[in-house]
Amino acid sequence: MTYKENNIIENYLLQQDKIFTSDDFYKFLKSEGVRMSMSDAIDILNMSDYVFPLVNDEYITRAGIFTGYVFSFKPSKEEVNKGVFLLGHRCMPFINPETAPDSISVMAHGAIIKSSSAKISMNLAMDTFSLYGEGYAIPYMFIDKKNKLSLSSVRYSMPTEMRLTVWPLDKITEDGKFCYGDRVLCRVINWEESLVEMMRHPCQTDSLIVSNDAIEREQWYSDFENSLLASFDKLGPMNSIEEQLAYIFLENKIKLCTKNPGSVEEFLEHTTKIGFEPYGVESRIWKKGESVPYIGEWNKESIKSDFIMSQIAMTFTPRVIDAYIENLIYDNIKNKKDDSEHDFSDLVDLIFPSVFIMTQAERRLVLLNIEKRHDILKRNYNRFSDYPVAEIRKRILKLFSQVNELLGAIGHPSVKIENFPQQELAILSQLYSHVVHLLEEVENVFLRNHFPVDEVSLSLDGMEETFEDICVPLSCVLESDRKNGFEIVKNDSIELEDKK
Repeated sequence: MTYKENNIIENYLLQQDKIFTSDDFYKFLKSEGVRMSMSDAIDILNMSDYVFPLVNDEYITRAGIFTGYVFSFKPSKEEVNKGVFLLGHRCMPFINPETAPDSISVMAHGAIIKSSSAKISMNLAMDTFSLYGEGYAIPYMFIDKKNKLSLSSVRYSMPTEMRLTVWPLDKITEDGKFCYGDRVLCRVINWEESLVEMMRHPCQTDSLIVSNDAIEREQWYSDFENSLLASFDKLGPMNSIEEQLAYIFLENKIKLCTKNPGSVEEFLEHTTKIGFEPYGVESRIWKKGESVPYIGEWNKESIKSDFIMSQIAMTFTPRVIDAYIENLIYDNIKNKKDDSEHDFSDLVDLIFPSVFIMTQAERRLVLLNIEKRHDILKRNYNRFSDYPVAEIRKRILKLFSQVNELLGAIGHPSVKIENFPQQELAILSQLYSHVVHLLEEVENVFLRNHFPVDEVSLSLDGMEETFEDICVPLSCVLESDRKNGFEIVKNDSIELEDKK
């Protein structure tokens, strides 16, 4: 797929705000000159993070769901005292998940409100970024454009406060006044541009009277809680907290898109049934006090070995392959080796897990393509631009190969996935996704000069240690499964011999 074709597809999925069918999408692509089969078009829709499947071959995009969606949040005492508000996760899942909190466009009274910066206590910052989940909240805080601290510089002790992007509270009011207890009422104006209109929603000043707004908001919390509880068995932990919330608001839009909505962060403060629970190296919203399973009612029929193998196969994108090839080129130059007649068989074995079966014809085709790609990359290889990321890429590839091999072994058709410990499986799956993401990032030539080597190195330290921790219990189950499988085959052979 060309860069132009990819842009055409992405723009459609970012802008389409009406329900559409796969046929609508396919006809649009044809009209724009994108050459693609109907099955490929359907695959794009089913794999896209921007699209939700409905029924009867109908789809709706995030833009279609959330444009015009009304939601709210209540600024903290610290924010009100400082006259500013922090966004963090507060617009989740209503805006494009690719948009960082400091890049959200805020509008009030028909005009864009200019952001500024303020020192925010670490406690407030952690609370306001918590929905990004374990392992993501702190990085999101540190990539804020107004923050001057690097994550690697605070490795051993976190600051008590940090400078973050904020917006003035007085700009979203009619009279310039904002009191603690007041809410910020929000509405998505343009989903593609993450443009959100905001206004003050004053609180009831008479403490002796329960307002209709408060009653409606309590009903909202009750509906939200019931929707979450129902989703756990139906949808499971999904890929992120953001995705959990997106499906909740999609499936319960009529109940939850009201004039007096509550907020997820306030709900989590007073519910006794639901909270943050660990899920591998991440976290999810789940039943309080219960561990989040990797296999449950939502996937026990579909998550078989072929599912894992198909996931692995989909991971081998051009950038992942390029990472291996560029690492080879770098090593050969560094070690002064002539690779003009290099046998790429070893490289193929390194890239693909040992359980990944290819026919001789398929292997020849893979070898040919890798050789051709190697010649292209070597011809355009710039040692000086590659040097800053070469060693960190080598570390990422080593971990990827290790994780890939173990995941591939677990995905073998003869292996029973349900026998493996749930949390370790979840961690392995997450590590796989994280490492693939790092490979995609390090191979993005447009971002190479800004690749955060120190931060990634720090992150890799943790991932390597985590992999070592889970490798033992997973390998033990794998070995036990193999032995049991061997014994079954052996007994079957004996039976056959006896019958003869």
